[in-house]
Amino acid sequence: MSTARAGSCPCRAIVLGLGALLWTTLAGAQGYTDYRGDWRGSVMVFELGADGFQVGRRLASDLRLRIGSDGQVSGQMTRASCNIQGNATPYRSNAHAQLALRVDTCSDPRVNGRYEGRLLTSEAHGHASLRLRSATAAVKADGNEISGILQR
Repeated sequence: MSTARAGSCPCRAIVLGLGALLWTTLAGAQGYTDYRGDWRGSVMVFELGADGFQVGRRLASDLRLRIGSDGQVSGQMTRASCNIQGNATPYRSNAHAQLALRVDTCSDPRVNGRYEGRLLTSEAHGHASLRLRSATAAVKADGNEISGILQR
């Protein structure tokens, strides 16, 4: 009655499909256990008041970062025409990084300067949180904060 070949089973296709989905999920999650590598996402640049709180938005931009195995960082905020250079060191584990960056050539010159902050990855959420503050924000009222969510 059945013309199905011996050994073929619709269950096999389901198991193979679930296996591929699980592998893709695990492979993607593994990308968030080490801060090194390529990152991309959107960031906002906020102006900070004298009290250190955000008082206004300067700009929004796409961001691309590359963190090399030696900790060297390079990147761009494309819409803002900014170049980024600096270094990264582990922060509490190899999943998170402490960043010291120089941002320059921006279309809004108030964004140019030195920044310090962290890239905190989340394997569970499949993204990293970036938060940088002007290195001079503690002394000057015209500092900036760059923050956003990045993915692999």
